[in-house]
Amino acid sequence: MAEKQYGSNKFKDLGWIASHWNYYLRLNSHVLMRGVPPRELIGLKYPFKLADPIKPPLLSVDFTDACDLACVYCNNPCFPHPRTMMSDGIFNCLLQNLRAAKINRVRVGGGEPMLHPNCAEMLGKLKPLTKYLSIITNGQWKEPHEIDEILLSGVDLIEVSVDAGGAKIYEASRQNASYRRLLQNIRHLRHQRDRLKSSTLIRIRLMLRPSTKHLERSETAFWKRYADAVLPQLLLKHPDSEYDQDLFYTRVYDQNTAPVCSLPFKDLQIRPDGRIPLCPAKGTSLDPAKRSFLGHVCHDSLIDIWNGPAFKAMRQAQRTRQGKIMEGCKGCNYS
Repeated sequence: MAEKQYGSNKFKDLGWIASHWNYYLRLNSHVLMRGVPPRELIGLKYPFKLADPIKPPLLSVDFTDACDLACVYCNNPCFPHPRTMMSDGIFNCLLQNLRAAKINRVRVGGGEPMLHPNCAEMLGKLKPLTKYLSIITNGQWKEPHEIDEILLSGVDLIEVSVDAGGAKIYEASRQNASYRRLLQNIRHLRHQRDRLKSSTLIRIRLMLRPSTKHLERSETAFWKRYADAVLPQLLLKHPDSEYDQDLFYTRVYDQNTAPVCSLPFKDLQIRPDGRIPLCPAKGTSLDPAKRSFLGHVCHDSLIDIWNGPAFKAMRQAQRTRQGKIMEGCKGCNYS
């Protein structure tokens, strides 16, 4: 059996940050130019150094929990069926709530958000209500016009998640995916972005396994042909998944302890059915007993939930490393 390897996506090491300075400079400059306050950028990386923000620096919105892939390391394939697509009614509640909350950054994900039949239209309606709008996709869209519509929506950042190691590893990791289609789509995305003279930034999330970590430099050079920025992300053992081949582990997983988590200080999530969880892990857990929802976008204020007792208790517990609320955080790697 291969020796277990440990890793973390909390890249706080100054040496690592210095070696990827061009990425941080490009992305953060792009965000600041859109009017996002510097304090919010600092808070995303170092929330414990600052007072609690009065509103979420980031709103994560899932248009759908459906996905056209079955990645072997993900818990999404184990979600119950049928999947949920955000309805017009819930989306209108989101728009109304966001209009009042004035949250500066909105990130759209899932699932695969581009499976929602109204994805581009929804992005176009979100854009005037936030300073920085981004979407993360697997890049497996079937028709080129789909990405054309996303670009025309005015989205500021398009993130594409890619496994390092070439076609064989990519397709083995992402069942139902085509590496050839991925390349065609990303080339088309870059061509159309440049043709339209769009200011949308293209970023690759380069997913690394222990066996492919040594490929970071060569893979980064390859994907920089099409993307403005490439940032590595370690593939971590998911607490809800039995898959354990060629993944990194976090110490908290082995020790069943609660991680030092920054999510309660920076991110509020809305699920496709409008429910608002305490954190992404509490919203997508396969075990119903581990789920925790605080409200609904059609019935509750985003700001009230953010400043409510549950979020305050979680933030205080993370600051002091004490509190019963942290029992539910043991073994989590979302932080």
